[in-house]
Amino acid sequence: MFAVVEIGGRQYRVSPGDEIFVEKLNQPSGTEVKLPVMLVSDDTGVQVGKPYVEGLQVAAQVVGEQKGKKMVVFHYTQKKRIRVKNGHRQTYTKLKIANS
Repeated sequence: MFAVVEIGGRQYRVSPGDEIFVEKLNQPSGTEVKLPVMLVSDDTGVQVGKPYVEGLQVAAQVVGEQKGKKMVVFHYTQKKRIRVKNGHRQTYTKLKIANS
């Protein structure tokens, strides 16, 4: 069984027991989050929502937050002696999908 859920404007394919990283949510660790389901596939077949499947939500528990890899952002302008080097690390929230 798997489902396609939407969170933070992105879609994720999840199964019971999976752990996924999504964009930062303002939720403390241990909080339960309900995610809207766009598609669900199980033994009986496939259900596709328009855009969401009615009456279905996936429960996920917030495990914690973590930073991603560092990205280097470099701006350069020719003939002006302008060089700017910055770094960026995106913060992600780790979710554990419930077994129900």
